[in-house]
Amino acid sequence: MSNYTTTTRSNLTEFNLPTNAYTGFDAQSLRTLIINRLNNDETINFTDQNFEGSNISALIDILAYTYHTLLFYLNQTSGESNFADAELYENINRIVKVIGYKPIGKQTSILPITITAKAALSTGYYTVPKFAFATAGGQTFSFIQDLTFENLTAVDETVIPLQNTLAYEGTIEEYPLLYPIGEKFETINILPGDNVIIDHFNIFIFVKEANEQNKWYEWKRIPSLFLSNPNDRHFEVTYNENKKYELKFGNSINGKKLNLGDTVAIYYLKSSGARGKVSSNTLKNTSINVYNNSQYDEIFADIKDTSLNYITIEDSPKITINNTEDSTEFGDEESVADIKQNAPRFFSSEYRLTTKADYKTFIQRNYKNLIYDCTVLNNSDYTNDYLKYINDDLGLTDFTKDTNALFNQYYYADSADSNNIYLSIIPKLRKNKSVVTRSNYLSPSLKEKILNEIENYKLLNSEISFVDPVYLNIDLAVKAAGEPNNVSYKNTTELHIRREARSLVNEDDLKSKVFSIISTYIKKLKLGDTINVRDLNNDIESIKGIVDFKTIRTDSLIKVPGLSLCIYNPVYNGKDIKYIDTQFKLRPYQVPYIENEATFKTKIKVESILKSKAIVEY
Repeated sequence: MSNYTTTTRSNLTEFNLPTNAYTGFDAQSLRTLIINRLNNDETINFTDQNFEGSNISALIDILAYTYHTLLFYLNQTSGESNFADAELYENINRIVKVIGYKPIGKQTSILPITITAKAALSTGYYTVPKFAFATAGGQTFSFIQDLTFENLTAVDETVIPLQNTLAYEGTIEEYPLLYPIGEKFETINILPGDNVIIDHFNIFIFVKEANEQNKWYEWKRIPSLFLSNPNDRHFEVTYNENKKYELKFGNSINGKKLNLGDTVAIYYLKSSGARGKVSSNTLKNTSINVYNNSQYDEIFADIKDTSLNYITIEDSPKITINNTEDSTEFGDEESVADIKQNAPRFFSSEYRLTTKADYKTFIQRNYKNLIYDCTVLNNSDYTNDYLKYINDDLGLTDFTKDTNALFNQYYYADSADSNNIYLSIIPKLRKNKSVVTRSNYLSPSLKEKILNEIENYKLLNSEISFVDPVYLNIDLAVKAAGEPNNVSYKNTTELHIRREARSLVNEDDLKSKVFSIISTYIKKLKLGDTINVRDLNNDIESIKGIVDFKTIRTDSLIKVPGLSLCIYNPVYNGKDIKYIDTQFKLRPYQVPYIENEATFKTKIKVESILKSKAIVEY
């Protein structure tokens, strides 16, 4: 009779192991357990298990390591089987497939450019064909669509194409031809190699259709085949759990089906990754090159628009490109946290942009390598807030007197403003020089790119326009009650800090720490955030060695405990100036910056005193 109690026995299997013992085993511990059981069983006389290389030892190894593998998968699936708990990329990727969510992969750098037609190019309309490219400074930039322009004169002239003038860092790569078997919803995997970076939004498919006289057709990428008609030449792209791309075709009910005898040609943009980012003027009168090889020449002959006058290889040196702006940053794929945040919002919108949140999520997700922050305004916000700010705060009687408002209204707004959706976007590329910072707007080419791509998802009666962000200068300033608003107060305002004389932190280090707290806080603020001076005061007070600090106006000896700031639009000489010593809520299109960090830092003064004298009025 076993001497185990009933309670203990209820938690044991017939092998005298706790029911949850499997969680504590790996391959080696299970192998040891089997060997010990065989050694301790007096009813058998096996000994081979103790000798490496014996048949029983090999069998034990197979059992132990098979168990270890199965246990690994059990742990993965049991702990990562639902959306909220999943932490591994491959698991969250599989989970969101259920709702049709397709995670976004890496995005290459994008470069706004200008095109110049040389005097040698005769007048007329020309089209730079898709996949043309230019190379400079060791980097290649490619065009992913046709660019049509008119050359009006017989001199060197900057021309304006009908499409947005953007070049994408990377080279167009040709994948080996594929031959489908003709099954419904056929899926093709792109496997270019482990170290190859494919730009997520630039995968192109051409199909030579056996049923259409062996003619090549370009197929269009769409978010979901279930939105397609039976004869639509559409395909889906999925960035799968292995961080590889899957191409899915239709079934002749939802999208056209691939047929046996068809030939599939795949082209993709191969990016250089983070090192592909370039600065302004990298391309200086750089000639373009027409993409050509025997396979693509055959495809292009079938798909080209015969009404267009395409640039030939001979004429391509007569067209050059320049870049006056830096390229955008390289964008990494969506992380697990990104997917968890974006997938529920995507599911609620179902490929349609209706609410402000839908627009913001779509823009932040699809253009994360272009955008630092974005806010969305409807016409009511635009009229009651933005136009009110222009009129009441800046004193402009008409929005057309504001250059940015006039520019955006002219180029992007339609005749019926009541149905407009306004996007205020800060580019991801932050320019730090003061004069440039306050004009750090999204380029017209990038605006046009976003506008054109949103067209496929927005409501029919909504039109997209833009509100350029308003950059507000923030500085130290104190104003006494009854004094008129005046920007000049900032010129005579200083932050005075009293330091414990015995503190190990010297005055220069203390000044640097205080400035770093203020500067870092300001740089992290986004459109529409709240500036909380109390939080800044608390952070400064937490610096070891500080006794107290005050903001003082040296021309009048007005002083305020803690920080006192002013914020204003420098373009209009501070007509909208506000003074902050507690909190200030930015408007949805406003963001602050420090105009001159070196000057700001010189306004921080440090005095050393004995702590016993700190109670004396300062």
